[in-house]
Amino acid sequence: MENLERVCWLEVELQHPKGWSMTAEGGGTTSGYLKIDSRTRTKIELKWNKISAKGEAKIGLQPPVLVNRFIEEQERRLKKRKLKVEVLEKSSIEVCGHKAYSVRWRGEVETLSFSWICREEFKIFLANYYLEPNEKLEDVETWFVPSIICHTPESYWRYRLFGVEFKIPKEYKLHYRKLAIGKPLMVFKNNATLAIYWSYFAREILSNYGSLFQWSKKEIPGEFDKAIRGLNRDKLKLEEERLSLEEKVHTGFSGGSLLKKVIIWHDSNLNKIFVLGYLGPKENSELLDNIRKSIVFKPD
Repeated sequence: MENLERVCWLEVELQHPKGWSMTAEGGGTTSGYLKIDSRTRTKIELKWNKISAKGEAKIGLQPPVLVNRFIEEQERRLKKRKLKVEVLEKSSIEVCGHKAYSVRWRGEVETLSFSWICREEFKIFLANYYLEPNEKLEDVETWFVPSIICHTPESYWRYRLFGVEFKIPKEYKLHYRKLAIGKPLMVFKNNATLAIYWSYFAREILSNYGSLFQWSKKEIPGEFDKAIRGLNRDKLKLEEERLSLEEKVHTGFSGGSLLKKVIIWHDSNLNKIFVLGYLGPKENSELLDNIRKSIVFKPD
């Protein structure tokens, strides 16, 4: 199938036709959820939950249980509208090298529901694909199911939002986000805090402020400041066309301290302003530069 675009979000990757969009998402530490809609209806739902480090799921979190429970929930919901659920086929399919339990069923629309356990990442997944009347399941199993990636050999996860893609180390989990169009903010945490924010229409905005420094005084959201325990704009230094800051933050415990690091720059090619922040041990601060180097723009 042509004209596909890739979603990289919350430790999972998949593809869908251009023109569809992610309309809901949640989780980030022990679970994840995303929903993708076409212009007229919900098309894809995918969720995952962490399981034990031994790769074992509780009885209530086994693939057949998850799929059948979901179908039963839909059956109860549709019964109120005097609609019936019909199970059409039970089978197994392969997802990212894993054997998934699969059920094709019909309620309001024909649906493919499937679940699998990823022991590489210690997660259990449940995915639902809602077919259009003129769609063929065989086609969906050709372009959608093989596109799902639930584990990789790399040490990072790709995140992609509004065409901007970047890499986050796997041990860091999405802790907070504010996904405003044109001004998204994300905060990742592990033993340190990583914050990333960017703004569109940089040239137009900077023409009003006159400089990147003046922009930083007004436009960086308070949630970014909070994530790194404050940002004193007066301490920002201009280096190689970037504003930067490095300072110690005392923790109050036995005289210990953390390193705070901030980088702000205008990417004239992308017409965007990026702001990266780090708060954590000094020895891990190179993560900020690694994220900066990983940023690319891949228009949908």
